[in-house]
Amino acid sequence: MLKKAIAILLALIIIFPLLYAVSLSLFSPRDFNALPARLIPTEPIFENYAKAIRHNYFIRYTANSLITAFLASIIRTLIVLFSSYAFSFLHFRGKKVILFILLLSAFIPQDSLLYENYVTTAKLNLINTYMGIIITSLFSATQLMMLMTAMKSLSKDTFDASRVDGANDITVLFSIIAPLTKSIIITIFLQSFIGVFNSYLWPLLVTNREEMRTIQIGISLMGYQESGRMGPLFATLLIILIPFIILVIAMKKQIIKALSDGLSY
Repeated sequence: MLKKAIAILLALIIIFPLLYAVSLSLFSPRDFNALPARLIPTEPIFENYAKAIRHNYFIRYTANSLITAFLASIIRTLIVLFSSYAFSFLHFRGKKVILFILLLSAFIPQDSLLYENYVTTAKLNLINTYMGIIITSLFSATQLMMLMTAMKSLSKDTFDASRVDGANDITVLFSIIAPLTKSIIITIFLQSFIGVFNSYLWPLLVTNREEMRTIQIGISLMGYQESGRMGPLFATLLIILIPFIILVIAMKKQIIKALSDGLSY
């Protein structure tokens, strides 16, 4: 009984900020200025959500974020998948040196490379493009290590038997290895999607046209803070949570399996 009570208390503590944000999204300006601070609105203002959606650039900002997050996640997942397979099962010259250099990149602060990355992106004429927004998010050494660990835990006999039967690397990867590590691959995709969608500094640097801004930048450009309309601001924040909620609900089983598999590696 005590464990259940503690679990419920912890769950309430974790979910309270989200519930409070929902309440704030229905506040009127008067409720925000009330003393003492209110927890629930005097009268829910559902118009705040309509104002958020009707903003001139809300749809475009959100679409840009979804497009870039999806593209980057697909490309990064494929790069990590192919790289993990190569370093786990293939033999080639310089393999250990290349792997060491790739893993070393995980310890380099990304902010220290902003200038070099920006200059390179500009020289490639990728400013104000989707590729320019995602170009620094196409590889993760941490995710490479995570998937390699999963692949190396698989039975070597399965791999060897398929190669003896004449299967090429692509067939082995997508018919045998990928299904066996599906939960980890899905987790990598979700991590990538969330990370790119929430990115702020890099998209701010490589976009200067209004129609190419992402929603994280757009929130600060919509003018809600300056005008004191905090209700529509919180409504916007909650609306952009919807894609994440849908992804987590749709892939709940795979996420739980990935976490349990990760503990066993």
